[in-house]
Amino acid sequence: MSFDKAEWQYDSARESYCEKFNKNPNSLTDEDEKIIWGFAGNHIAFFITWLIRHDFLGDLHHEDDFEENDLEAVKKQEKTGMDIFEQYFDMAFTDEDVSDEIAPFVEEYYDKDYLQDYIDGIGEEKVLSTTFLWEDYFKVEPSIDKAYKKYWESK
Repeated sequence: MSFDKAEWQYDSARESYCEKFNKNPNSLTDEDEKIIWGFAGNHIAFFITWLIRHDFLGDLHHEDDFEENDLEAVKKQEKTGMDIFEQYFDMAFTDEDVSDEIAPFVEEYYDKDYLQDYIDGIGEEKVLSTTFLWEDYFKVEPSIDKAYKKYWESK
């Protein structure tokens, strides 16, 4: 089951990018396209980052599947969740990407409350118009932590 895919937001992100940078959609470069995909997948990359920082990736993503130290690089802020999302997740977030332990929380939280927490954290004006920034991520992480804690306390 897919929780989210960057392609689902691509058209809106492209429109936002063209408007923000006064670009003609018919003359976008490869670099423009890379940025647009970053806009479209930023909210997903934040959640992937949270999973990595809390060791909640699914069995599909054992450390052996990653280049040496990629996950640690995210934890040390040497790489971003977007780097990992692009390289290993094919810009899609599915139930196979989360550990069995965390799956019930993700299934309940991601579709229901996560996007609002993301918007509240980075600001509505940045939705679909910004790429991964650690300073933005750290505005969203406490909301995910709080939701996670609340979820398990209610069980």
